[in-house]
Amino acid sequence: MSAKKPPRLHQQASGVWYVLYSGPIRDERKSLRTKDPEVAQERFKGWLEQDQLEKEMCEDPTISFCLDLWMDQWIVGNMLSEIRYPSVVNNLKRHFGDKTVSKVEMEDSKEYAQLRRSGVIGRKGAAEGTIRHELVKLRACLRFMMERVEPRERRIDPKQVPYIVLPKNSPPRELVLTREQLMLLYNYCMEDYARAGSRHQGPEGWITREARFCIIAMETAARKTAILELTWDLIDLDRKILQLNPHGREQTSKYRPTIRMSSKLIVMLKRIYPLRKNELILDSKTEITHGLKRIVNDLGLPEETSPHTFRHTWATHASEEGVPMKKIAKFLGDSEETVRKNYEHLSPDFLDDVVDRPLQTSPQLVV
Repeated sequence: MSAKKPPRLHQQASGVWYVLYSGPIRDERKSLRTKDPEVAQERFKGWLEQDQLEKEMCEDPTISFCLDLWMDQWIVGNMLSEIRYPSVVNNLKRHFGDKTVSKVEMEDSKEYAQLRRSGVIGRKGAAEGTIRHELVKLRACLRFMMERVEPRERRIDPKQVPYIVLPKNSPPRELVLTREQLMLLYNYCMEDYARAGSRHQGPEGWITREARFCIIAMETAARKTAILELTWDLIDLDRKILQLNPHGREQTSKYRPTIRMSSKLIVMLKRIYPLRKNELILDSKTEITHGLKRIVNDLGLPEETSPHTFRHTWATHASEEGVPMKKIAKFLGDSEETVRKNYEHLSPDFLDDVVDRPLQTSPQLVV
């Protein structure tokens, strides 16, 4: 393979001067837009300086530069929740932005966490879970810069990449809605939102996106993204089957099972099917959280109610009712080990074999 030639000036037959240089695949050229040799020399000098800066940037880019590339090439147009990323990126840039990758140290992560807790960065003090979420995104950005950024020449050496220290995991959210709250929510979604002339305009029998989401989440325990991506061709109303995994999508660690539908869910789906707008059951894949918050406020439900609350509530009630752990795991799309760890202690017969042991087999009392 011949050695790459250094950048050089070249005048075309038209008299216009160009810079000739070796690109990643073939020789390329850049017009200097002048026929004057002195002007061409001056512009060539500026081009060389800019080229050197770009090479240095490729070798050790700033975090701000990395975040911009990650957003442009990996997030925008690919992530359902992309609307939530700009605020995360802006917060990260305020602390890490001007630092080059090789200059970021472990202490920088700790300082960032402290600044977010105190509200110096961001609109208000952030919870540990939020801070952890943002730093996980920084890790993802750096991994992207190592493995996926294009062109490949921009990929950074793994030896340069700093270790991003994460705060400890927040305690798990334990909110479980009561059966009375679930029934209140179901009736509200089915009846109040269905009336023509209500503040949510629609034809007779119409149910809003957020109301549909709540009912599907309550009755399927599916994750938020799986519900947002649900299409009508995944539902068989006659066989009462719901396929949560879209056609052509590879299963991931967040497994999406095929499940039986409850009678409540079928009633809702049959009502809205003739009024459907497109192939999506929720009409669009846009974020649902704000709409859910409006319902929560209207009904006076706990303000920490989130899309995940319905999944945790379903699993908790199923365990309390004595549904076998294996069946709960199948319905959730989780491993049986995970379900046992989180919910087995709620089962009505949990430890029955211990508390009902005959006295003579119990450990001897010491007097």
